[in-house]
Amino acid sequence: MLERAYTWLFAANLLALSGFSLVVLGLAYETGFRFARRHARRRPDRPGVGTITASMMGLLSFTLGLTIGYAQNRAEARRELIVQEANAIGTAWLRANLVGGDQGTAIAKLIEELANVELAFTVARSAEPEAALIVRVGTLQNGIWDLTKIVARHDPSPITTAMMSAMNDMFDAEQAERFAFDSRVPPTLSWMLLCGSVLAIGAMGYQFGLGGVRHTLLVSLLLVMWTGGMVLIADLNRPRLGAIRVDPAPLMWTIAGFTPTSPAR
Repeated sequence: MLERAYTWLFAANLLALSGFSLVVLGLAYETGFRFARRHARRRPDRPGVGTITASMMGLLSFTLGLTIGYAQNRAEARRELIVQEANAIGTAWLRANLVGGDQGTAIAKLIEELANVELAFTVARSAEPEAALIVRVGTLQNGIWDLTKIVARHDPSPITTAMMSAMNDMFDAEQAERFAFDSRVPPTLSWMLLCGSVLAIGAMGYQFGLGGVRHTLLVSLLLVMWTGGMVLIADLNRPRLGAIRVDPAPLMWTIAGFTPTSPAR
């Protein structure tokens, strides 16, 4: 149930998530403020509230930084693995052409098709086409490997060995990239951040309520900045949607280099 709620909330439209977070945090602040005003009439002096609130805000800042770091690491991993996969595909294609013959040419053609499928996987704007693209990748990999085994049996040379190694590297890079696209910030960490934000902002409202001053402008700016941090995490956490996406340029450059004049590796 927690996973479903996480998917519904943090995989929704970023604008909707921004509005939702801002409203929830604003309500938390207002609730804390009004609660404090009600109790301040009976006992206005409540020592230690500022210390406790500052501790909660410090812990919340740590949680925010930890979550952003986790999401940023996942986004950086996806970016690096795109480069690795593009290099692996280019190397495999060149070595297939180096083998030559009908099998080498056929393998190179399959690698070209594989590269285009991987590009489609990378630039997909939703998760819907993923399953079909993954099946297509598996089919192409099986075809490439079957032809590679035929070449290896008929011509067990160092060139063939190098080509087989390149094929393995290409397959491994595809698997690593797929895992990176599926890797997300743990739902528990995201919910800890959201719940912690509500509690800490509510405590801050309680502290200001004891003093009877709302600080509307400053608090509004804080809530907007805090909401921005949470939305940034959601954006980094969704590689197919939002403003922060994986740059497919390395794969596009590799595909553009599928010509007879490409330099040997």
